[in-house]
This record gives sequence, C-alpha cells and structure tokens, in this order.
Amino acid sequence: METSQLDVELRLRINEFYARETMLLDDGRLDEWLGLLAPDVRYTMPFPESSTHPVDDDDGLPPFLLFNDDYESLKLRIARLATGLAPGETPRTITQRIVSDILVTDVSDQELSVRSSVMVFLVRHERHESFFIGKRQDVLRRDKHSGLLLAARVITLAHSVLPRAISIFF
Repeated sequence: METSQLDVELRLRINEFYARETMLLDDGRLDEWLGLLAPDVRYTMPFPESSTHPVDDDDGLPPFLLFNDDYESLKLRIARLATGLAPGETPRTITQRIVSDILVTDVSDQELSVRSSVMVFLVRHERHESFFIGKRQDVLRRDKHSGLLLAARVITLAHSVLPRAISIFF
C-alpha cells in the first residue's frame, strides 16, 4: 500500500500512539509503557556518527550501540529504576518530550515504518538541565487486541558529545 493512501483514521491512531507513549514516559509510568511494546521489540541507539567510526555492521546497524535492548532487557532496566538504587534517577529525572514530523515511510499488512523527530528536555537533581534532539525510525505493528505496538526503534541523536549517562527512554 502506498503511504499516501493511508486513511485518516490510521494516521490519527499513529499520532495517538505517540501521544500516549510520550505521556507514559514523561509521567514515569514505565510499566504501562512496556504494554505498548511488542514482545520481540528491538530498541537501539547507535553511538553518534563521526568520521572515525564505521557506518554499518553486517546487520545494517552501526557497530557501536549505546542501547541494544530487547523486551527483557528493557524490563530489567525499568525494574532497576523502580528500586530507587539507580543514582542517576534518584530522584527521578523530570522529562518533557515533543515528538513531531511523524511520517509513515512504508506500509505492509501488519507493520508500518514511521520516522519522527524527538526532543527531550530533562531536569536531573533539580538543577542540571539538558536537551536531547534526534530522530527515531520505528516499526509499529498492528495488533488486533492492542491496536499498535512498537516492534522496533532506532534512535539517532543529533549530538556529537553526550552527557555522562543516558538513563531515559526515547
């Protein structure tokens, strides 16, 4: 199916999916956020590109990944944050996300490829403020019970230097 033929209802469902995801992440409702993910999700963030790093590995991903998570590792990260023993997240980081430029780039019977821009403002320990700006390439899977599920995400930040630790989700 051509992406230009997507009906208005599906486009609204995609936008609502991202609005709900943003709300859950910003509100710290990470267990509920897990409910938006497919059981076989792959969640990756390549190291920012530079001239000294090769671009792609055999599987199409850069060889250096800051995140390379599946459902179980995301669940473990969230469980660790819930313990209160994650120094970078005690107290919890305050975040505000803006997701924009949502564009469906490919469509199959069960999956949609969606590219979006993301900006995350965060406040850590009530005094350290940072912005993250980048793009996301997602695969959303249609699910007859849940509507849409996130099946894959590649986050590419537009930064050449990153803060010491990234413990938030994009």
